[in-house]
Amino acid sequence: TLKVRVGRGDKVLFWEEDWSGHGTLHSLFPGLFSISLNTGCSIQEMWSPQGWNLTFRRPLNDWEIPWVVDFLTLIRNFPGTNTDADKLIWRHHNDGIFTVNRVYKRGLSVAAGRSTGPWNTIWKSVAPNKVKCFTWLVARKACLTHEALQKSGSIIASRCLLCKEALETNKHFFMHCKVTTQVWAMFTSIAGINLIMPEHTAYLLSCWIRRGGSKNQKR
Repeated sequence: TLKVRVGRGDKVLFWEEDWSGHGTLHSLFPGLFSISLNTGCSIQEMWSPQGWNLTFRRPLNDWEIPWVVDFLTLIRNFPGTNTDADKLIWRHHNDGIFTVNRVYKRGLSVAAGRSTGPWNTIWKSVAPNKVKCFTWLVARKACLTHEALQKSGSIIASRCLLCKEALETNKHFFMHCKVTTQVWAMFTSIAGINLIMPEHTAYLLSCWIRRGGSKNQKR
């Protein structure tokens, strides 16, 4: 979220810092970087009123020409250096000034544009904290099922602890296992609803929050 605003250009590395707003030139054009003679130069060293002083350690191959075209197209709108100091700016505000209050407001704005899922309801419920934490882990697929352990590098033969018939994945263990479905059937019967199992546990919790029984029953 931070980019460099170039002034004199003496503190900004041409290849290694994101001054264009598109990422570092090193990461965008690794092939050209590998043959450049200016890999450690600042923008001040690379720029002149006549344009960029690019030099390569060998003649370019024909198949490298398109790289140079794209490269120069990306940086062609550079206005040139000036007498101001180089500085970091925050790209999410017009004046580029970073403050904690602005970051907080930005976070609220981003969160408002996303699907909230069951998260707020989980943390605002009257359930014990350990229940809320466990429910959050289930929705995030972060419980230590055999599936999660295997992804973390553990070598383990996966088998559902409840039914002994299927792989122990988050989806199976908490939604589709024949033992688990009996538990959900009990809850939906109490709430008086018909619930078709969705694809993910987060969706399941959202459905339960929206369509489940009374507030006390869902608690």
